[in-house]
Amino acid sequence: MLALIIPERTYANELLENFEYSKENGPNGTEVYLCNYKNHRFLLVVTGYGKVNIGSSLRYVTEKYKVKVLLGFGSAGSIVDNVEILSAVIAKNALQFDVDFMPLGYMPAQIPKVKKAIYQANEDLVECAKTACQKNCVNYCEGLVATSDMFVCNNRLSNSIRIEYDAAAVDCECGNIGQFAFMNKIPFVGIKVVSNYANNNAVRQYNLYDDEASIIAQKIVCNFLKEYYG
Repeated sequence: MLALIIPERTYANELLENFEYSKENGPNGTEVYLCNYKNHRFLLVVTGYGKVNIGSSLRYVTEKYKVKVLLGFGSAGSIVDNVEILSAVIAKNALQFDVDFMPLGYMPAQIPKVKKAIYQANEDLVECAKTACQKNCVNYCEGLVATSDMFVCNNRLSNSIRIEYDAAAVDCECGNIGQFAFMNKIPFVGIKVVSNYANNNAVRQYNLYDDEASIIAQKIVCNFLKEYYG
């Protein structure tokens, strides 16, 4: 089963209008929407923010519903000039930039006892996401999304992330989903629409554009489902 992962319910208001669904409440505030598309069923999972919330939600749904594919979507902050507001970033790979065990001999962003620091998205899912963006006439790029438990709104920090990891955008989910997918051998991809540049003006831009970015992301996901299910 495919599971769509978002941090809060507002990122799915438009999407759920297109499908029949039933809702149940999972542990620790997790919301699970069991949706129907033609002869297929998929999940929409509202995890809340933060590594612990996302991880516990993913564990719950993968065990209860036998989830085999993960898609994270929503908005993100751009950290490169050519990734503009309301364009999409397809997370070809992801990492958690707020992880630092380098003094103990680990690679940048590598979590101890996890063999990789950068988590690769599934190529077929990336192609599906690209086609979905094209059908919505949304400009997109494939790139690395750098994740943390923070809202990045600082020029110095965003520049350091871009230089260190050659990242295209920052968010709060893709790296967490990527780690869980890697450790559990589950294919994943992320689709993020840019709501702001992750600079000193980020909060004002986010307040102006996040709603629109969310709607665009949901439209892309609708086309992703059409492509995925054929």
